[in-house]
Amino acid sequence: MSTGNRRVKDLPVSLRPIEKLLEKGSQNLTTAELLAIILGTGRKNQNVLKLSESILKAFSLKDLEGKDLEKLLKFKGIGKTKAARLIALKEIADRVFSQNLFKTKIITTKDAINEVKEISDKAQEYLVCLYLNARHELILKEVVAQGSLNRILIEARDIYKPAINTPCTSIILIHNHPSNDPTPSLDDITLTQRIKKAGKILGIELVDHLIITKSSYFSFKDM
Repeated sequence: MSTGNRRVKDLPVSLRPIEKLLEKGSQNLTTAELLAIILGTGRKNQNVLKLSESILKAFSLKDLEGKDLEKLLKFKGIGKTKAARLIALKEIADRVFSQNLFKTKIITTKDAINEVKEISDKAQEYLVCLYLNARHELILKEVVAQGSLNRILIEARDIYKPAINTPCTSIILIHNHPSNDPTPSLDDITLTQRIKKAGKILGIELVDHLIITKSSYFSFKDM
């Protein structure tokens, strides 16, 4: 019987993820071993270690974090429980990341772009909002829209709602153009005007609206 078919509890202690973590520390586990601990169990004829390896072959970590429940369930071996665990893991990571952002200062356009560089080469459009306090420290980063964006239909309340109950005094909007052309569309211009106007009423300044691509960017503030 191959190692992949054997139950984890039947493997040598040195190969069991939980025992290895307790003995050597989490930093000494592979990504597949860490994922195996999260998933808990494998499937018929494939233990959780092999299942984890299969998942990581099918999805990069970057891809995996963006998968929704429906897409995860299509992968053989991931049921509702495992999919929920993966989604919960991402949510916890996002919250930890959000808390750690508090001391990150966004002073320049480059600072803002560095915070969202992961969307620069996405095939879909993402609209991200950076929420800053009075010291220009990043207190929250939210994807406020995703997919085929119709910026005419994006409401100011969708942008400013996450700022409620936070010490937010200003925001920076950033979205990507998969076409690799950062030139703003009429919708981009209209959205910027609406969000800036709403921000003046709420007392939350729109510092800039950036359009980024793989190789360049456009800044409404610079314009």
